[in-house]
Amino acid sequence: MTIRIPFYVRWPVTLLFIVVVTELSLEPDATQTGDSYFSWLVVNTAPPVQKMLHVIIYGCLALLWLWTLENVSSQRLRTAAAFALPFGLGIALEWAQISVPGRFGTLFDVLLNGIGAGGALWLARRYDWPRSG
Repeated sequence: MTIRIPFYVRWPVTLLFIVVVTELSLEPDATQTGDSYFSWLVVNTAPPVQKMLHVIIYGCLALLWLWTLENVSSQRLRTAAAFALPFGLGIALEWAQISVPGRFGTLFDVLLNGIGAGGALWLARRYDWPRSG
């Protein structure tokens, strides 16, 4: 038996994830007295781990969009949107980082975002997720 999660629940979950990704991406890279533990943790994450997180986070975001757009009948359109939406967000956030103290946007990070989104969607298609019917 397959449990279908209603559309009005899937949207907020995906949008909440986008808010978290945006907060992580636009966090200044300089801790100050009084900053939260969250800020300290983001700033002090090792660069190789940050790069790996680009792939993982944007892969998760692509899968969330694939799940959220499950009611779109065209698999090609749904997959294209599930790639384009997180990839576009990644480009926008990298661009926005230019004005964040201590941060800078890079094309390499954009590439990692695309690899994460594309790789996750390839795996989803390979393993037939989300299952139709």
